[in-house]
Amino acid sequence: MKINFLNLNSMKTSKLLIAALFCLTLITSCSDDDDNPAPVNEVELITDVVLTFTNTANAMDVVTLSNNAPDGQEGTFNNTISGPFTAGATYRLSLAITNESEAPDIDDILNDDIIPEADEHFFVYAVNGIGLTMTRDAGDVDGPDGTKLGVNTTWVAGAASTGNVNITLIHEPVTVDDSNPFGIATGGEEDFNITFVNVTIQ
Repeated sequence: MKINFLNLNSMKTSKLLIAALFCLTLITSCSDDDDNPAPVNEVELITDVVLTFTNTANAMDVVTLSNNAPDGQEGTFNNTISGPFTAGATYRLSLAITNESEAPDIDDILNDDIIPEADEHFFVYAVNGIGLTMTRDAGDVDGPDGTKLGVNTTWVAGAASTGNVNITLIHEPVTVDDSNPFGIATGGEEDFNITFVNVTIQ
């Protein structure tokens, strides 16, 4: 009878080779993970926010509310107001939101970042003490949950008065509501919250 003996040294060698290959696979996998890190959403620097209101019946009647924050919206800022609103007039609002920290190169944050990601943003407006009303235009950009983003809006100046105008941009709000044209939002983070004081209708 022929007896076959197991080669224990060969078995040990095979086990060692298998273990080595397993470790090599793990190292390669980890290396691949390091080479392809998960993408991180970059926070855009916003240095300038400009609201330009143009009288729909008189293109020479323009009101401009400008905010300049050279280091971004969490730093120091300067607000300027040019021109009073005309009582009884209707105005179309044009927004400009930019990063001008590396001028003459200017980043158009509104058109390059906010509008393409409209489902993640929502504009909320507010007035205090001044007789301004607003509507979100039918052609406004669609925002979260089918609401209007608040980029294209029309404003009506009431009786002579002086007060504050606020514009806030919410990023990734939890809920939004445009049944009140000024807009209501809960949750999310503020990309900016700007109040212009002593705005006048005359």
